[in-house]
Amino acid sequence: MRISEVARRTGASAKAIRLYEARGLLPPVPRLNRYRDYSEQDVAWVQLIRQALGLGIGLATITRLQRGDGQLDWPAVLALLERQRTAIAAERERLARVEVELQQVVDELRQWLQQGDGPCVLVPAGCPGGV
Repeated sequence: MRISEVARRTGASAKAIRLYEARGLLPPVPRLNRYRDYSEQDVAWVQLIRQALGLGIGLATITRLQRGDGQLDWPAVLALLERQRTAIAAERERLARVEVELQQVVDELRQWLQQGDGPCVLVPAGCPGGV
């Protein structure tokens, strides 16, 4: 099949597919009358690459997951996915802390606005210009 069909079926642009090929993420694609002739396996590779990108895994990392024969090193894929899950859990915890701090600032600001002219509780020296 032609690159336009692979693009239609995977949602990847033709430019992205050519990039994956140039980076060695796709096995060499045979040519038929000067056109690349992609297979169902190529479609599966492009879908896998797009899924990995959607999970926050970059092209350089995906490249390192391939063995010398072009196949995926599945134990390495599993380890990477576990690391990604751990990183996401840590980020979720960090965002939860930020959310608590943000809510505290919002609550303090609302309280200050309701009280009127007093010093601003957000800045120890009070708000400049009564703000």
